[in-house]
Amino acid sequence: MSKQMTQHAVAINKLMIPLVNTVAFYDENETDFIMFKMCADDITHNAAALQVFNNTLNAAQLHDNIMRQDTLPREHFYTVLKYIEDNKLIPARQYACS
Repeated sequence: MSKQMTQHAVAINKLMIPLVNTVAFYDENETDFIMFKMCADDITHNAAALQVFNNTLNAAQLHDNIMRQDTLPREHFYTVLKYIEDNKLIPARQYACS
């Protein structure tokens, strides 16, 4: 693994891990079980996507995994998407933020 890719991987993890921890936002008075299932799915999806990235260093796959989510979780990870695009880790034709 190149030193540059290692630096990108560290930066992506620093951006994404705190976001995974906060992607499930709900009101403390929430009583809808479906809402909690959706939150758990969002956490699981993004933690798994980051784990795959950490094993493969495939930024295009991580970008795609984030983009395939519903609007709110996808927007929650905007800084990760932007980092990937700003650092040209994917082809420009795949950009969603720029």
